[in-house]
Amino acid sequence: MIAEEETVLDVCRERTLGWRAERAWHGRGAAWHWLRREGSLTAHLRKLGDVRVIVLFEGFIELRARASVMGGVTPRSAWARDVTLCVDGRPAIMARSLVEAKDSITGWRSIKGLGDSPLATLLYHDTGVCRSRFEYGLLGREHRLFRLARRIVPESHTPRLWARRSVFERQGARLAVAECFLPWLYQEHPVAMTPS
Repeated sequence: MIAEEETVLDVCRERTLGWRAERAWHGRGAAWHWLRREGSLTAHLRKLGDVRVIVLFEGFIELRARASVMGGVTPRSAWARDVTLCVDGRPAIMARSLVEAKDSITGWRSIKGLGDSPLATLLYHDTGVCRSRFEYGLLGREHRLFRLARRIVPESHTPRLWARRSVFERQGARLAVAECFLPWLYQEHPVAMTPS
């Protein structure tokens, strides 16, 4: 397990956003059961239907100071991958993965060859990968994943979208992931809480 104090989770940060640990959320509503799901989100979605990954962007980007996967105070280059996970053709999750450039050629080099395969294929079959605790937030139009969701589902008029983020670590290299949940998923498919 990655120690909380070592984990910096500034994935996708463009402006200050109130990402918080689980204990900080009260009155979490229907989304909470999906947000807290452990393990492969893709595997959970497959219980609902056919899951397809649509890659929206993949390539190197410059991260602003303090937006680094490693928590650096200087701008850094990173490999970014933005995707939509669709269930039976319907967008359900918007996700962004970030790996610092140096780690995209070492510990996480396989992320660059994923194409339209789910990220889960790299994460859940490797016992050397550990995941931080989730942090949660409500995204608005200032956040990239919210804007991508609006572009993919323009008829959605939801002012904020629930999201979670975490960091996977392998051999000292970090992969930060943020996942934004479209409301139909938890409204139409409430799930029973799995014991932690």
